[in-house]
Amino acid sequence: MNVNSGSAGGTGGRKPRRRRRTPEEARELVLDTAERRLKSKGLEGLNIVGVAREAGISHATLLHHFGSSAGMRQALVERMTRRLISEALATLGQEAEVTTLFHDLFEVFSTGGHAKLLAWMNIEAAHRAPPSPEIRAGFAELIDTAARQLPNGDPESARNILVLVVAAAIGLGIAGEGLLALAGMDDAARAAFPDWLAGRIGDRGPGLQL
Repeated sequence: MNVNSGSAGGTGGRKPRRRRRTPEEARELVLDTAERRLKSKGLEGLNIVGVAREAGISHATLLHHFGSSAGMRQALVERMTRRLISEALATLGQEAEVTTLFHDLFEVFSTGGHAKLLAWMNIEAAHRAPPSPEIRAGFAELIDTAARQLPNGDPESARNILVLVVAAAIGLGIAGEGLLALAGMDDAARAAFPDWLAGRIGDRGPGLQL
């Protein structure tokens, strides 16, 4: 009697094939992995070999989707910045105090490696890329939304405030613990800094504390 040991269940003892990821899913997997490594390891964590290994894909596959390590980093900057703008718009849309927005901006730009990644992208001329139209449109919407929260509704004032806040947050993110230690600032002092900055910008009306 000839018994076919691989006939049970019609699978022949083979493991079921994994569903192939779409290009979009593969890109998101890589960017999720890269962002996680950026937060835990800093810029050193954004090497192609390390990201590919942790994402469970080949080096060649990563390059197929992003072209180079610079392409992957640029895509990561774009995604993190889009998320920031979206979160900031949601905060302003709830008509929360602008100091709440300050804290959100500081949290995203001064922690998690975002500031250092932005600095690296701008210092290295070969890897510099202009903001995408989507990022430009998002920031323009952010300025318009912030302006509506100001008593005078002035877009120029809103633009200046946002640039000042983001620039200060990026500077703190780049200088990091060294600057805080040099200035003698503990965690409590750092947490209070956005409120202090808001107070220095000027009195723009009740609730805004600008």
